[in-house]
Amino acid sequence: MAKMIDSMISVTVADIEKYFETATVLKDWLLKDGYRPTLLTNQVLCTVWERPSLRTRVSFEAGMAQLGGQFLTLKAFPPASADIIFKEDVRDQASVLSSMCDLIMARVYTHGTIAGLAGSSTVPVINGMSDMAHPVQILTDLYTIWEKKGTLKGLKVAYLGEGTGNTLQDHIVGCASMGLDLVLGCPDYSKNELLQKLEFGLPDAEWVKEGEKRAKISGSKFTITNDPIEAIKGADIVYTDSWIAWDKPEEKAAAAEIKAIFDPYKVSAELMKHAKADANFMHCLPAYRGYEMTADVIDGPQSIIYAQAENRLHVEKGIMVELLKPLKG
Repeated sequence: MAKMIDSMISVTVADIEKYFETATVLKDWLLKDGYRPTLLTNQVLCTVWERPSLRTRVSFEAGMAQLGGQFLTLKAFPPASADIIFKEDVRDQASVLSSMCDLIMARVYTHGTIAGLAGSSTVPVINGMSDMAHPVQILTDLYTIWEKKGTLKGLKVAYLGEGTGNTLQDHIVGCASMGLDLVLGCPDYSKNELLQKLEFGLPDAEWVKEGEKRAKISGSKFTITNDPIEAIKGADIVYTDSWIAWDKPEEKAAAAEIKAIFDPYKVSAELMKHAKADANFMHCLPAYRGYEMTADVIDGPQSIIYAQAENRLHVEKGIMVELLKPLKG
């Protein structure tokens, strides 16, 4: 049966170690020797886009090309010129795509679309981002932390900002898998009607439960605080993401109010003083300077956002090679 990566819940510790090992070999070959092994010759990656992308699209498509394979791009927007429309039964689409391609990567709005693709595909399906999960980002983040710190187990990651959604939820599982403590610093949602109306809130129970199960094995913990200083104190990694989904009209319209509520969680140089002296700042991008962090932090010496972004290419190459190994025999 083909391996599916629909969220970090479907990724084991053994998977992570395997992806990292292969990614490291491929990265070293490329950057040190300029060598691009054609491991996926005659293999076809189908990328499906219900929402726009920069890093995810370039990293997957460039990665497949560097590995000697080919890719085709299907857009679900705008509707007038779309290649694929999700009003059709996604099970039919998965069956057709997997009969013609070797690997499917989809970036969609609702996690149910990923579940539908993975449930009916006969080839591996990778979630390039949904509203609930972003596994390739988390795998890349963990790899980048490992590169910079030389270890993962025992480190503290402070995640400041919005508690709902794909990046944080998959980080709960990813950090727990590899033994990192994760602290969420966020507002008290119970005291804010606007955030409740916009469906901001705490992480989904399924991801929290899985994180707790894995944390018992790794010895790590996930905690939540409304105090940004408490969250960031002694952190090895300080992480944030956009507070506002700018492609959602209701959030865009309330941007000023959202900014005011989350402003205490803005990662500033002053707040970074409470982290370890050698702490690194991370952001999955796109970033909005002046909102979730100040320019002097994201553009400063502690920031590793560009190494983090570049590693999307190397990690995803490792993932694709490992996922297609069984299919190549």
